[in-house]
Amino acid sequence: MAPDTVSHRLGLDGFVWFIGVVETVDDPLKAGRCKVRIFGWHDKDTSTVATDDLPWAYALVPVTHAGMHPNYKEGDWVLGFFLDAHSGQQPIIFGVLPANAQTTEP
Repeated sequence: MAPDTVSHRLGLDGFVWFIGVVETVDDPLKAGRCKVRIFGWHDKDTSTVATDDLPWAYALVPVTHAGMHPNYKEGDWVLGFFLDAHSGQQPIIFGVLPANAQTTEP
């Protein structure tokens, strides 16, 4: 497939990774979602992109623990990808970086 060809099939239209910091885990649906300020996508100035305006991120969990909620907390750095590739509106978290909670960009 040519690099400039757009395919709307997951996995064929680009895999866009991210690292970000969890800003809130206060999910009104209690589904384990969080809001992540993603480095390089969202300005660290919250007056530019408010926490409320960040998209909800879902966490991947093992199929053996499908009813389990993730254990990240505000300030944790997370690693993930976007289901919608370069649109960047459907973040999925698949890991927490093993370090102390941080609040600033690297």
